[in-house]
Amino acid sequence: MSPLFAVFLTVFVDMLGFGLLIPDLQIRADNLGAAGWVRGAVLAVFSLAQLLAAAPLGRLSDRIGRKRILLITASMSCLSYLVYSQATVLWVMFLSRILCGIGGSNVGVAFALAADVTKPEERAKGLGLVGAAFGLGFIFGPPFGGMLIQVGGGNPLLLGLVAASLCVVNVIVIWKVLPETVSNGASSYRGGIFAPVIQAFQNPALSLLLTMFFVANFAFANLESTFILLSEKEFHLDELHSSYILMWVGIVIAIMQGVVLPRFVKKFGEVKLLRLGYLFLAPALFMVPFARPWVPALLVAMFLGIGSGFANPSLSSLISRTAGSDIQGGTFGITQSLGALGRIVAPMVGNFAFDYGHWIPYAIAGTLTAIPLLLAWWVKMPDRPAGEVAVAG
Repeated sequence: MSPLFAVFLTVFVDMLGFGLLIPDLQIRADNLGAAGWVRGAVLAVFSLAQLLAAAPLGRLSDRIGRKRILLITASMSCLSYLVYSQATVLWVMFLSRILCGIGGSNVGVAFALAADVTKPEERAKGLGLVGAAFGLGFIFGPPFGGMLIQVGGGNPLLLGLVAASLCVVNVIVIWKVLPETVSNGASSYRGGIFAPVIQAFQNPALSLLLTMFFVANFAFANLESTFILLSEKEFHLDELHSSYILMWVGIVIAIMQGVVLPRFVKKFGEVKLLRLGYLFLAPALFMVPFARPWVPALLVAMFLGIGSGFANPSLSSLISRTAGSDIQGGTFGITQSLGALGRIVAPMVGNFAFDYGHWIPYAIAGTLTAIPLLLAWWVKMPDRPAGEVAVAG
């Protein structure tokens, strides 16, 4: 088994377990008495835990190895799902989301491992394959999760136990299959806990890319944290049928990142695909609350998948190629912390806005996505394959 495919398998199993909970989170929080910003806080606390854990774990993976960190975080995710199986009161749901956020902070480490085993000129293709694992997790996770909730009579017990079982499988895959790509003490980071962040933002090219990453994640989190409620209140869909739309987004993302992107990136390069991706995403986000099931909704969802499939791996590849090879884990940890920061604030903002108008979170998302779209025109590819991304000025 190739190292890259092992990373793909690890991320897929991880995201499949995470995806199981997506149809249940918003409705369960609402049913347990969370409203407005509190409902958003149930979702945001996951990202708060990621914010605090991702960068330190990424930096630690540069020193003690990716495999050890992935084993620890996968075990933490297993514990979180066991707690979720008992989430019949709101505080237990909060505890589960905190534990799951710590476990989910391994995303940056997984991307760093994928970067370790790919050449710079093949980085977008490799990261696109790992991104396809995310898409596949969203294809199978939400509808399966919706069915488990129905079979379980609305109780989270079966859902939590199945998700925990997938984490056990993931621990075994990481332990038996995943290679270690880092020698102890390999990182060049020195200084305190904020040294990687300071070092990253001292690089003008990297700081621009990280800013784009943050704004894009903040924008998209408005959709992620309100879509199930939008589907229920505006389109009168239950959790299972709402998950079909998310499943379609995942299918398109998986096809884009696993099949289309590797061919397009050779011809056009990451920068052009980054711009094209945001050109799809910005108007699609605006249209979500007005695209009723089924054909209009699936068409807009397809645009979301195309945009994400082009933009996300292209941006990750540019970030990776700008950072030094010995600080990949720390750099991707920073990206995940920035993404988590966006997902902390956006669910509370989006759910607060949702109570005043179901279309407002999507207007916010579409407007904000125009920012990375504009910033993308200041990014240039390096002349040499392994060089740094230059910023036009």
